[in-house]
Amino acid sequence: MEAPGYALGASLWGFYGRRAPAEWPTLPEAARAILSLDSSLGLEVWASKSLDEEAVDPDEIAALADICRSAPFVAAHARGAYWTWDPTALRREIDFAEQVGATVLVLHPVCLGIERPEDRPDIPEIRRIAAYAAKRGVRLALENMRDTIWLLDRMLEDVGDDPAATNLGICIDVGHAHLSHDAGRHPVTNYLERYAAQLIHVHLHDNDGASDEHLLPGTGSIDWPQALGTLARIDFRGIAMVEVHPPADLPAIDGIRDGVRFVRAAIEGRRGKSLAQPTIR
Repeated sequence: MEAPGYALGASLWGFYGRRAPAEWPTLPEAARAILSLDSSLGLEVWASKSLDEEAVDPDEIAALADICRSAPFVAAHARGAYWTWDPTALRREIDFAEQVGATVLVLHPVCLGIERPEDRPDIPEIRRIAAYAAKRGVRLALENMRDTIWLLDRMLEDVGDDPAATNLGICIDVGHAHLSHDAGRHPVTNYLERYAAQLIHVHLHDNDGASDEHLLPGTGSIDWPQALGTLARIDFRGIAMVEVHPPADLPAIDGIRDGVRFVRAAIEGRRGKSLAQPTIR
C-alpha cells in the first residue's frame, strides 16, 4: 500500500472520554502530549473536557491556541453542549476553530437541526453559517451517525454536493459506519465510497459492531486493511483523526500512541504478527 495522501492526527478526546475528572489534564497539556508522540501528528481539539460542560476559561483556550500553532494541522469538533440547533452557538464554535487555527470544524447532524426524517433544517441559515465559516478559513464537516445515509444525502441535495462551493463537506466516522445497517455488508467501505467526492475528514476508531465504544483500532471487528485500502482507492486527501477512548487502566497517551501506531502499520501493509496489536489490559 502506498503512502496515504491524507494527514494523520489524533483527538484530544482520548484524554477525557470515559475518564474520571480527576484524571483530566488541561487542554494545552493534552495537546502537547499528542505532539510529543510525533511532530507530524495533527490535533483535533474541543473547547470543553466533557460533553455536558461549557467551554474552559478563555486563558486555557488561549494557551491551547498557542500549542496548536506548533501543530502541523488542526481540526476542531463541536462540543456536546452545542449538539442542538443554535445558529449563534454554532458561530461561536466557528470562532473557536478560527482561534486555534483549525481548518475544519466537525459537526454532528443535530448541530444543523436534523436528526429525524421529519425535521426541516433551515437551509438558508445553514448556508449563511457555512459562508461565515469560509470567511474565517474554516470548513464545516458533517459527521455520519449510525444509519444516516438518508440524512447526509438530504443535506447534500438541499445545500449542495460540492464542498468547494458550499463550504460543507462530509466527515465519515468509520466506527459509526461500522454500526450501520443502511450500507450493505461492508458499510465502512460503502460509506467512504458513497461520499468520496465530499469527504474532507475521517474519524478512526473501532467497535464490536453493536455499540459506539471508540476502541483502539484493531481491538474491535472493523476490517482495517479494507477500510484503509478504501481510503487509498478513493485517493482521500483530507484529514484522518484517531478518535479513541483508551481503556481505563491504560494511560490515555499510551492508548492514543498505540492507536496511531496500529493505523500506520496497517497503512504500510504489514500483516499478521508483524502488525502490532494495541495494548489491552
